[in-house]
Amino acid sequence: MNKRGKMKSVYVVKSAPKEIDDAHKELDTQNVYLLKSEEQAISRYQDTVYDFIDNNDGLFLVVSQDRTFFQNFRKSFYKELEIDQERIRLMSSLRRTQEEIRVYREYQKSPFLFIESVFEGRSTLPTIEEFKNEFKDMFIVVLMNDADDKKLAQFVEAGVDNFITKPASINTLVEKIANTLIPPDAIGKKVREGKERLRKIEFALAYGVARDILEMKPGSPAGLMIMGDALKGLSKRDDALKLYLKASENAPMYLEPLKKIVEFHKEDGDRKQALQYLIKIDELSPLHAGRKKELGELHFMQEDYATAAKFFCEAVKLTHALKQSDCVQMAVDYADKIFDSQADAAVPLLELSATLAKTYHIELHWSVYNRLGLLLRRQKRWKEAVAAYNHAALLSPKDESILFNMGMAYVEGKDFGSAAEKFERAISLNPSFYTDNISAAYVMGQVFIRANRTKNATKMLEHVSSVDPKYKKAKSLLESLKSPKNGKNGH
Repeated sequence: MNKRGKMKSVYVVKSAPKEIDDAHKELDTQNVYLLKSEEQAISRYQDTVYDFIDNNDGLFLVVSQDRTFFQNFRKSFYKELEIDQERIRLMSSLRRTQEEIRVYREYQKSPFLFIESVFEGRSTLPTIEEFKNEFKDMFIVVLMNDADDKKLAQFVEAGVDNFITKPASINTLVEKIANTLIPPDAIGKKVREGKERLRKIEFALAYGVARDILEMKPGSPAGLMIMGDALKGLSKRDDALKLYLKASENAPMYLEPLKKIVEFHKEDGDRKQALQYLIKIDELSPLHAGRKKELGELHFMQEDYATAAKFFCEAVKLTHALKQSDCVQMAVDYADKIFDSQADAAVPLLELSATLAKTYHIELHWSVYNRLGLLLRRQKRWKEAVAAYNHAALLSPKDESILFNMGMAYVEGKDFGSAAEKFERAISLNPSFYTDNISAAYVMGQVFIRANRTKNATKMLEHVSSVDPKYKKAKSLLESLKSPKNGKNGH
């Protein structure tokens, strides 16, 4: 029972026995740093916390490997507020957290999530975005060891409701929870009411709330945004756009008006205007992988493939920064997309995919390296092309085309001996691969001459002459090979 005597029974998703035992054993640990300093905050905000638990069947989920924080959160709330310990649960994984939230909400309960900014060595930003997308009205507080402005901006944009820098006292916890549940100022309360009206598609009522906000604080960006959304919902789009623009002018660092403007122009099919404002957002908040992808897509639609590739690369790198291995496949997919439209522009993405594949110990398909080798050859980067072809050959050792391509890279580097060796290996794998390609046979014939492989050169040039007696200088080269002075070399 809590101090109000209203505690309901809590539905608890079944945990593994060891998980439960470990969680309860932790309660006896003496390594405490969540300390009570004074009762002022507790007495001031406790009613808000009680109301959340009693009337909304609320509970707190903690996604953290910091068991000291968890145990003291749980122990302090039980000791100071008499809140049942089962109302504060430690989550073992992100997947399990999502599953439990779904179950709790199905049973009409209200989970309040505390989640570390980094969990199991990875940023939780993508998870938070996913949670906020699925559970739009769920409160999320991010736990951080240090407050970095760029990181904070990312999490705010993802929809986080509040932050706590650890270590934290019970007063801080209670105050943060209360202020997250109910904004401490009158305008904040009105803003939340307006957003709730919009969520319920009560546009006329939302407009009235926005008017109240603007009376309390003329020019309030939040008030302008709510009024704009209400007018848009009432099919007054032009008026809505004016309000979004005004909100952006009044708060240049506020991203939401710019996002609304981008969405507005995209709905109208005006990609140019959408791109213009999306670039402004990216300049203000440059660490959002999804936005980089969107910028890449818009540039791609405008057939600016090099710029599209640049933004796709940035999206991949930001995903890699979150330590997500799917960044490798992202790079390959983007490379394929660009390659099909403008092959040369795909080089940075192909190189990035190869680098990340090595980092995550993932084997790409041989064709990725073969394609990279082709494009590097075009850029006169023959040594790097050879390295790419070598990787392709390791993955597909019986493919004569890879060896031929590698030989061509050596030709561009004027290393005719190595080129001849690769051509010979290609022929040994498939003796007839050049029969339908006299230009390939002619090139090999020339290279074999330069590498003093007279026998192979003769074979290639005889084939060319038999198919097309007038092909380039094949006949004269063949005659020179058969002259007495070249007869000594039978290799």
